[in-house]
Amino acid sequence: MSTDQILFGVGLILVLAVGSQVVASRLRIPALIILLPVGFTVGALTTDVNPDRLLGAAFQPLVSLSVAVILYDSGLALQWGKVRGRARRVVPRLVIWGVPVTMAFAAVLAAPLLGMSAGAALMLGAILVVSGPTVVGPLLAFVRPADRLQRILSWEGSLIDPIGGILGAVVFHAVLARTSGGVAHPLAQFLLSLGIGGAGAAVGVGLLWLCLSKLELDIVLRTTYQDAI
Repeated sequence: MSTDQILFGVGLILVLAVGSQVVASRLRIPALIILLPVGFTVGALTTDVNPDRLLGAAFQPLVSLSVAVILYDSGLALQWGKVRGRARRVVPRLVIWGVPVTMAFAAVLAAPLLGMSAGAALMLGAILVVSGPTVVGPLLAFVRPADRLQRILSWEGSLIDPIGGILGAVVFHAVLARTSGGVAHPLAQFLLSLGIGGAGAAVGVGLLWLCLSKLELDIVLRTTYQDAI
């Protein structure tokens, strides 16, 4: 793609995204209601709005980075101390029991209703357990439920995203191993990725703790370091 095509595509994406947000705020509805049909329509009518073509090999890393930033920002807003009473039991139950129940129902119904294979149905079930802060946050801001319910749903939405991502990766590698006939290589690959991610997270947390607690950084450096980590 030429430079003009890339700039035009990126500019069009920004205009449509911001415009959809403005229209949604004027109509007083969640932005997702506008963003989804706009994205589908533009994707069907033109090839200019195609992040995969515009960004090339950088597309997947940027998506992963964006998801990480969203989860990081969502996690900073969570305060377990404000979750009191029965809500402290509801949040773990939503995660521990809600994930397998949702996955099981989605997988069992997907096979006969959508004509999917067992592996595809399991993969769909793993995907559908995820709600995530990008979905729950705007809906809560629009509905404005009671504080107790809002805290419960905020915790569930933020916790379910990484759990759903890990579950999706596990199911995908399991299905891939079954179709390819070998379990050792996909399992080892997944465990290696999980170990590298865990090690990177531990190093990042350690550096953040060291710089914020031991080094006397001013407010500008503290903010910059937190954003970098």
